[in-house]
Amino acid sequence: MEHVAVRAETQEGEREATVVVTLEGSSWQVNIRAHPRDWERLTSVSDTDWSRRRAVRLGSVEGSAVWWHVSDDVLHLNVGDGGPEASDLAFVVSLSALRDVQAVVAAVDDDWG
Repeated sequence: MEHVAVRAETQEGEREATVVVTLEGSSWQVNIRAHPRDWERLTSVSDTDWSRRRAVRLGSVEGSAVWWHVSDDVLHLNVGDGGPEASDLAFVVSLSALRDVQAVVAAVDDDWG
């Protein structure tokens, strides 16, 4: 599985701050946006079990929901408002990317307002 670069940054919007997490492979990139407190749900992702149809809804890509779940020791990010099974787009990345996302989100400035 290819290496995935992960970074996070805050963006001040018109209404409230947003944390944007960027995952980037050799030929693709995805930006996932969520309120700073929503990123706390990352801790629940490792407990998901797709064989039992459990996923965590966290963040958005271009206004569509992102569903995070673990299956066969890899991380799945499904994008689409109909849930993971009806997603329009999916990314399958190494489970280490989840730990990287947790680390970069934790490193983002704590003064999110």
